[in-house]
Amino acid sequence: MTDFYLAAFIGSIDLEQTKEFLIRFGMNIVSLIILVRLLYYEYRKEGIPEYLFAFFLMGVAVFMICTVLDMVDLNLGIALGLFALFGILRFRTQSIPVREMTYLFLVIAVSMINSLVAFSDPVNGIILYNTLVIIPVWILEIFLCTNRHMQKEIIYDKLEDVYRGEEHLISVLKELTGLKIIKVTIGKIDLTRQQANLIVYYYRK
Repeated sequence: MTDFYLAAFIGSIDLEQTKEFLIRFGMNIVSLIILVRLLYYEYRKEGIPEYLFAFFLMGVAVFMICTVLDMVDLNLGIALGLFALFGILRFRTQSIPVREMTYLFLVIAVSMINSLVAFSDPVNGIILYNTLVIIPVWILEIFLCTNRHMQKEIIYDKLEDVYRGEEHLISVLKELTGLKIIKVTIGKIDLTRQQANLIVYYYRK
């Protein structure tokens, strides 16, 4: 009886659709590796390593969800509700830097393209579309890496240096950090704790 059900299950599998799904899934994994590991992590040395895990699994999850949406006849409300989950996760978690948020959007966009767009030739079509996304990211990362312009948010607990002006604050921070600081932006000042949130702009060594 078990062999009968197994044979019936195997016979019901559409080999062409399964082959196309596996090709799309494999190409999506390759694209995510290039975007997340070879571009984001290679050039974003001061990024947050935990984002590698989040970006990769987010791409896999979006690909699977889009595949299900393409296979199952869902109404518009259910489809929008599924993608609204990303918005809920975004507002319930900590603030994500602009650059990381851009990579998250790229991961979602690439995964949706790889899953939903109907290519006459899946391999060449996915390679073309993904290349058109990856090349601009690669060029921009090389340009930004050449400029070596970085920024870092720090908490500074000597408000007297903050009040004495930007030039004095930059000179003090240069001595403390050893960084080639070019600009300092003052954010929130906590008078109770005598602390200030500073955004330091500097050139990477």
